Amino acid sequence: MAAGIGVLPLVAYAGQGTIAHEDIEKITVTGSRIKRTDLESASPVAVISAEQISLSGISNVEDLLQEMSFSAGVAGNATNAYWTSGGYGTAQVNIRGLGIKRTLVLLNGRRVVAGGTGANSSVDLNMIPTGLIERIEVLKDGASAIYGADAVAGVVNIITKKSFEGAEFNVKAGISDEGDGENQELNLTLGGKFDRGHALLSLNYSNSEAVRQSDRIDCAKAGTPEGELECFGSGTTEGGRALLADGSQVQFNQHTDTQAYGDSYGAYNAQEHGFEWIPYLNAVNPMERFNLSSFVNYQLSDGIRLFTEAMYSKRKGEQIVTPRNGFGGIQVDADFAYNPTGQDLEFQRRRNTELGAPYFFQETDTVRVVLGLEGELTNGWEWQLAYNYGRNTGVDGWTFDIDSEKAAHTLDDSICTYDNSNGIPCGDWFGVNELTPEVIDYVKYRREGTGGNEMRSWSANLSGDLWELPAGTLAFALGAEHRNESGWRDPDSTVLANGGEEAIDGRFDVTEVFAELSVPLLADKPLVKALTAEVAARYSDYSNAGSETTYKLGLTWHLNDELMVRGVRSTAFRAPVITELFGGTNGENLRTIDPCENASGAIAENCLAAGIPADFVQDGTTVLTSVGGNPDLAAETADTTTLGLVWAPDFMPGFSATLDYFNIEIDDAITSVNGSDMLKLCYQDPEGNSQFCDTFTRHPVTKQINELSQRPVNAASEKVTGIDLNLVYQFELKGLTASTHLDVSRLLDHESTPFAGQPTIDKAGYITEDQGSYTKWRGNFSFRLMQDSWSAMYSMRYIGRADDVNVSDEDPLGKAVGSVIYSDIQAGYDVNDKLKVSIGIDNIFDKEAPYLTSWNEANTDVMTYDLLGRRGYMKLSYRF
Repeated sequence: MAAGIGVLPLVAYAGQGTIAHEDIEKITVTGSRIKRTDLESASPVAVISAEQISLSGISNVEDLLQEMSFSAGVAGNATNAYWTSGGYGTAQVNIRGLGIKRTLVLLNGRRVVAGGTGANSSVDLNMIPTGLIERIEVLKDGASAIYGADAVAGVVNIITKKSFEGAEFNVKAGISDEGDGENQELNLTLGGKFDRGHALLSLNYSNSEAVRQSDRIDCAKAGTPEGELECFGSGTTEGGRALLADGSQVQFNQHTDTQAYGDSYGAYNAQEHGFEWIPYLNAVNPMERFNLSSFVNYQLSDGIRLFTEAMYSKRKGEQIVTPRNGFGGIQVDADFAYNPTGQDLEFQRRRNTELGAPYFFQETDTVRVVLGLEGELTNGWEWQLAYNYGRNTGVDGWTFDIDSEKAAHTLDDSICTYDNSNGIPCGDWFGVNELTPEVIDYVKYRREGTGGNEMRSWSANLSGDLWELPAGTLAFALGAEHRNESGWRDPDSTVLANGGEEAIDGRFDVTEVFAELSVPLLADKPLVKALTAEVAARYSDYSNAGSETTYKLGLTWHLNDELMVRGVRSTAFRAPVITELFGGTNGENLRTIDPCENASGAIAENCLAAGIPADFVQDGTTVLTSVGGNPDLAAETADTTTLGLVWAPDFMPGFSATLDYFNIEIDDAITSVNGSDMLKLCYQDPEGNSQFCDTFTRHPVTKQINELSQRPVNAASEKVTGIDLNLVYQFELKGLTASTHLDVSRLLDHESTPFAGQPTIDKAGYITEDQGSYTKWRGNFSFRLMQDSWSAMYSMRYIGRADDVNVSDEDPLGKAVGSVIYSDIQAGYDVNDKLKVSIGIDNIFDKEAPYLTSWNEANTDVMTYDLLGRRGYMKLSYRF
């Protein structure tokens, strides 16, 4: 996972020293459907070239995008031990931290089917091998008028190679400084012309090995008021613990010498009895991928060309999972033979290590086929008709799980028998290693679910020049699209029967039409070299969310050949996706902070009034949370504004700078307030925030939270503002070609208001417990030196300081995290015209991930910081 790739602004990508460009071939720039010769647009577009990707040594598109300064918040990746939203092992991008559902991912300007293990909500970036990429264009503002719904925060348009000729074979291998985390990648690209067209074929295989969290950290830690770190364990303990009829909590035997301790039990003590779960989680999840891609163009006649795109991707992954709990809240009678307490009791939690640790596995298959015709009319207008089909199917599951209903049977001797005469054995769950093989075989089962996503769309586009105006050519683009999307999820039958998950089956269709104009207003006037307006509108009619019209108004003002001012005002909207509408109930153990522990002020008073004792201690760090869909959801709307400067001075050839301000405001936002915030809002004002107090229940005796409900609603408003700075400078240095790239983002506000009249939550400058990092400053810098046969590059990724959202005097060490810098070096050498060798070292200073109070996994935020440590790689490229 190399960091710090320089992101070129669009003006730099053109390779010019000034903003005024020569007459070159018209191309389409992301953010507009109009082909143009000038590469500057009113919207800020960053470009990552194939050369930059190759130099970085990055093998995954997820790493490439998630490390950019415009990314924030959470998105699935290989370092998340438990990532559920969008499917385990699925990788996404999250522009501005507004959520993966608000970033639209395109492949060659067209949508891509969602990827995962069923009824998913975003594209799986793992389906696109980096060796196939020509460039990535990132539009950093809303673009619903151009591309439709989902383009609220921005657009990622991945452009693949199509004109490659010859044959090229690439092999790459890497390993960490600790001797683990091995990864390999093989890529073969074949391309060439034939009589009336061109064809390209690409085969890619990649494999990464697992790294355990226990190989990077020794235990789960929490800070003390004295500023020290102490190990602690999970409240789901080996041997099991229970609530007795007299109100006491007891822990059953945890000693493996069952002859001496078999029936022993005592008062439960969290520090003494906690379970160490870190050895059962991965720091990096193993993954294997295979990709096959084909692109063919064929000239049917002088004015008509046939084009096809075909891609197939298979992904296999697995994550080790902590030994299963399987049951809780089971009532056991005092006279049950194996009950050593002599009292009626309620089993609360039990870590069933006797069964071992299961693995959660996934296997997905994704197919994408595009078939189209394009051509040019006699008046020069260009047209295109295309059919886009995508289908993703997946299977996932656990190598084994525990049937909670059957576990309850083994603790009820009106159902079970002690001699297993009826095939339902009574179980001795009271202490570690007491279970018989018959009990284990009875409750244990293989868990497996299936699902998928499908997309079909037809599109028609027409673009060209209308007529000449005094200031230039009036250009246009218009088009229509009809799209059908569906998603389904069939849970394991046992899970379904026990109510742990519900089936999902949903679909919708949308019809859209759009029009866009590029209107030259002024040219060659004092202080106005050129002034151009970009106007666009789109009408969308969704079967599940009604109709909506969005617009875009942009201006580019060239004061002269060196300086351009640009701005865009646009509206955007996002229709709810299938999981938000039709998602069934699913229980997930999500990290949640109970505010009644160490409470003060109004929260302490309200907790006491609710019957929660002043010395209350939360049992563990996660709460069973019911998540699912809401069929009453409506579309959310947004207003976006960007204002910027582009400067390419004549006195400094090779230098360019862009400075952009962005403002995104979302109304009726589809959101699920996270559990910690719901609890905090409830106890801050139980009457004013009563809707949050109805989302959870507490145990009548222990007062621990039993379950919490978290479903999406159209309730929130969100606002994100910030500034992007990009500097590029290419120059000569003592006979060498040198280039520097600096990309910096300053987050000014990242506010959300859960409901009208509720307090506004500002995440800017904070790290959250389950939504990732929203540091105010992020940056990427690179410096490269080149000669005819070799190149070398230093790159750096900067993550600014941030406060922990759950600041507590009980943990002063985790209150804030200082700035972190990751440094990488890469070098490449052309041995001859055919062979090139590249080597690199990532995180060369072996920077460790910082400790956080609100850690997700491994005592840190694995979605932001590097847990793997220093690692190196070597790559060979041979061109036939």
